[in-house]
Amino acid sequence: MQKIYKIVILVLFLIGGTLFLFNNFISNYNNEIEKTEYKINGIEFAQKIQKFILKIQKLRGYSQFDKFLVDESEYSNILNSVELIKTDVKKEMKEIRALKSLYPELYDNSYDYVMDNIIIIIDGSIDDKIVLYQKYTHAIEELKERAYYLGFKSKLLLESDGDKYFFVEVMLKHLPNLIEVVGKIRAKTTKAILDNSTDNELLYSIKNNCLLCEEHIKQIYKAVDEIYDDNEKTRLFSLLENINSETQNMQQYVKNTVLLHDAKIEALEFFKISTNVIDKMFILYTTDAEFLSQKLNQKLEKLKKTKLYGIVIGAFVVLLIFLTIASMLRSYILYVKSEKKIKNNLTSIINLKNDLEKCNTIEEIASSSLYFFANKFGVVQGAIYIYNEENNKLYLASSYATNKMKPIVELGEGLVGEVAVQKKGIQTDLKDNKKINFRIEDISIEPSNICTVPLISYEKIFGVLQLGFMQKHEIVNNEDFTYFIDMIIGFLRNAKYSDTNRQYLELIDKYVITSKTNKKGIITDVSDAFTKISGYTKEEIIGKAHSIVAHPDTPKELYEEMWETILQGKIYEGEIKNLNKSGAEYWIETTITPTKDKYENILGFSAIIRDITDKKRIEEYSITDALSGLYNRRFFDINFNKERKISKRDNKSLALLIVDIDYFKQYNDTYGHQRGDEILKSVALAMKSLFKRASDYVYRLGGEEFAVSFYTNDKESALNRAESLRKSIEDLKIEHLSSAISNYLSISIGVTFIPKECAMEVDEIYKITDKALYSAKNSGRNRVVEATINL
Repeated sequence: MQKIYKIVILVLFLIGGTLFLFNNFISNYNNEIEKTEYKINGIEFAQKIQKFILKIQKLRGYSQFDKFLVDESEYSNILNSVELIKTDVKKEMKEIRALKSLYPELYDNSYDYVMDNIIIIIDGSIDDKIVLYQKYTHAIEELKERAYYLGFKSKLLLESDGDKYFFVEVMLKHLPNLIEVVGKIRAKTTKAILDNSTDNELLYSIKNNCLLCEEHIKQIYKAVDEIYDDNEKTRLFSLLENINSETQNMQQYVKNTVLLHDAKIEALEFFKISTNVIDKMFILYTTDAEFLSQKLNQKLEKLKKTKLYGIVIGAFVVLLIFLTIASMLRSYILYVKSEKKIKNNLTSIINLKNDLEKCNTIEEIASSSLYFFANKFGVVQGAIYIYNEENNKLYLASSYATNKMKPIVELGEGLVGEVAVQKKGIQTDLKDNKKINFRIEDISIEPSNICTVPLISYEKIFGVLQLGFMQKHEIVNNEDFTYFIDMIIGFLRNAKYSDTNRQYLELIDKYVITSKTNKKGIITDVSDAFTKISGYTKEEIIGKAHSIVAHPDTPKELYEEMWETILQGKIYEGEIKNLNKSGAEYWIETTITPTKDKYENILGFSAIIRDITDKKRIEEYSITDALSGLYNRRFFDINFNKERKISKRDNKSLALLIVDIDYFKQYNDTYGHQRGDEILKSVALAMKSLFKRASDYVYRLGGEEFAVSFYTNDKESALNRAESLRKSIEDLKIEHLSSAISNYLSISIGVTFIPKECAMEVDEIYKITDKALYSAKNSGRNRVVEATINL
């Protein structure tokens, strides 16, 4: 009856566990399905917004036409086109507002605010074309910003899968920016042709937009090139090549007509040419969105199928449980029928089981087992060895009636090692004249018969049992010997795994992503979660060095510190940037623990890993200046202090540059703050292109003030790099007629070369560098001045 109760409890436990796992499985897949549908909705929403933006951009372009500067019939056609577009815009506004009920999670009231402003613009009577251009541009920028923000709200920008990530980058970032730049070229060039204008500010704006156009196309080429699917990549490249060719032709018209005045083209004709370019870009946009939507729909379909398979498997498991119950009942019946047959040995089995249940460790279980064999079969000496699969050696668990023992046995060494290799028992008879001299695994024995038996668990070697008898004993032929061995192996196995895996199981429950290596760093095992984050299958990664996922940007000093720590038997904790199979980087927080035998020998290492990629991305956003894309002042205060400590530790020389744009306030007063912001971006771009080594850091400290830090071997090299920066800005030939020293934009630089023996602190270095900058400004500007330091 007691066994029946246990069976009932086990059955209830199996059913409850199965229902819990099944519910958890369904819940997880429902969550993934909902996320994927959310992303698909985000794509559809973003396309509607981009299509709407195209019409606003076209209205902006038409707004630059003047009825006094074009033919009357042409102007009439323009007015008709404008009215048709306005009608479409109002119609699409209703459709966009209707999305509030269709996608309430993605739609917010800011869309209503922007569209109300657009209604005011298109229904208003603004005669000043510059003001009208600016209002349209402001509305477009707000719509673009919300379209990009859709990427966050719909989780599209958090997509980590390779191809889908690059499709999202092209759709939400690069193509909308490219379309807007071409839209600006269309409007401004149209105005320049109509006015026959040589206004420097307008010409500079057109030039700058042409440069931005080329840069955005390069970014799209780069993103498309990263796509893994060759068919989709080929189609996108084909469209992109056509766009690139059309864009170059358009830019040639701009150059010849507006910049060089070598050729003439009518404003309306140029408007149609540039509009055709934008239309082709939108085709690329919709194609990219179509590919992305297809991939997400494929993923959605796969999730739904997997969920269905899970339901089927769940039903099968429930059926299997009932079959198991039936099998257990049948086994119980057979057990009852055979009770008389095993009655003679039942007491021994129960006693052995009771004795083993009182044991907690491998040593206790092995000792109790040997004592049982001594009492049951007259064993005079014995030993049990346990196999360690991590280093292929046998470790002595316990011995009985021996004077000396060998604690570790190699595979193939002596009787024990040979039995472990062959997985077959060996019966050894000893003659009387050799008893005293015979030694087994360095254990002096006097029995006349030795029986060495492999302990097999799930067809693999688990250990070796060696028993000595005073006379020949066919113990392996005893029909109950297998029961005893299986029971002992079961208890030993549970104790072994309990001892070695308890800590790992707790960590796995918490962190999920795990890996194991041997002492040389060769991977011996990884979890399923590790294969997902790395992109490698178990077959691809097991047997390889852990450096297969190492990122080239990770400093070698970090790996040296890590190996130094773990080879000392200590636990290492740290954050590391890795590279997955597809080439995408990800960040992990890892805890590496040495695995040791009972003699404190290091066998290998186990790593518990947590994915912190999203955390690192958020940190990156928090340290970046929004306008220039450079590191901000907050990151400068943290990072320069860290770089200074590294330079002290590694005995390196460091350089600091503080840069200021000459007469920037006068520039803003003359050309306007919008133009001033474009200048700050241009300067930032020039600085990033010049300082692009891994150890170079470029910051925007605020306003028109920048900073650069880098490692250098000598003062001359630092000054040369500073002078190269000053000259590169001057060579941009950005007009600055309100500058007192030049007709072009220039900068002043303060430089501090910090030799490795320098003892100055960060605050002192910053102050003397800032003082050198003011010296440069007071002595005429557009120059580099070196700071004087105290060693």
